[in-house]
Amino acid sequence: MPLREYGKEELKNLQVVLRSGRLSGLVGGRMLPRFEAAFAAAHGARHGVGMNSAMSVLHASLIAGGVTAGDEVLCDPVCVFGPLAALYQRAKPVFVDCQPYTFNMDPELMEPAITRRTRAIIVTHMGGMPAEMDRIVPIARRHRLFIIEDCAHSLLATYKGKATGAWGDAGSFSFQASKQLSLGDGGMAITNSAKVARSLALHAGAPTFKSMAYGVHYNYRMNEQTAAIGLAQLAKMKKGIREFVQVGGIWDEAVADCPWLRAQPSPEGAQGTYHLWVATFDGRRYGIPKARFKAALRKRRLPFGVGYTNRPAYRHPVFDVVFGKAAYRKGLCPNAERYIPNIVLGHTVISLEAARHAADGLRAVVRELS
Repeated sequence: MPLREYGKEELKNLQVVLRSGRLSGLVGGRMLPRFEAAFAAAHGARHGVGMNSAMSVLHASLIAGGVTAGDEVLCDPVCVFGPLAALYQRAKPVFVDCQPYTFNMDPELMEPAITRRTRAIIVTHMGGMPAEMDRIVPIARRHRLFIIEDCAHSLLATYKGKATGAWGDAGSFSFQASKQLSLGDGGMAITNSAKVARSLALHAGAPTFKSMAYGVHYNYRMNEQTAAIGLAQLAKMKKGIREFVQVGGIWDEAVADCPWLRAQPSPEGAQGTYHLWVATFDGRRYGIPKARFKAALRKRRLPFGVGYTNRPAYRHPVFDVVFGKAAYRKGLCPNAERYIPNIVLGHTVISLEAARHAADGLRAVVRELS
């Protein structure tokens, strides 16, 4: 770690599954319940529900929250996955602007966005940096909103002593190939509510189990093989997370004195886990063209991308298709529109040696352009 590491522990668990002949929980497999329980416990939650992807978890969480067609869901405008989940339920995403530099939802802007049709909120912890949940949760509770945390980036991250995912009603984690806990694909919901867990589990089981359909439930099962690898990987994650944080810290330090390249700030009491290293390029104020910065990164073959999608989530083509081009006007989220094209991202799945080499290159770019 933080490079991918799969070995004897994963093989041992897979052998247990294969020898049992039970490759699914439907036929008595026990690896998934073990993984669910261990993952929930690692995040201080009572219940875990494994699924085939984090998108499935987001969708099932909205169903658990009672979101239906015509309802509104508060979303941040940086990552598109929460808004897409709202579309799955034929609900309307309502975008709350992000804070500059953190790229997390701005709690100050939540309340004006809430209407009588608002039913839920999806909060992304961008890059692995926790959002200010102690400010977000009271507002959501006051308006009886179902709170979903998108923790795809924030495995084992904490805010004021509590793990991300455990603040709201449901937390969604991703095991997609690029993530910290990488299983190729997969997702996990955590919750402290037995009722929410039961609702989520309806979509993580078999909708027609025993050939009887009782409702419109989705088939989002996680298989035993994925859970077997996940259980072994989870045991390695505390060490892995320490190294992800170390990589992020190396890169934070490399730009600490640069006025035009600002690393993602940490709210007081937050311990991010650096799925991504996040920074903001502010060279325009200093006469440094973005194209020149990008060219300098490319010249040194540094592992940093600039611009992410170059647009807020509501400017993705799907929203024009669903709602028409006039639904989400330009200027809706000024911070997102200004800062997303200047976001700098570095993937922390890299050796410490390579991270230090990249930091040296980043310092050289700063010297050259400054």
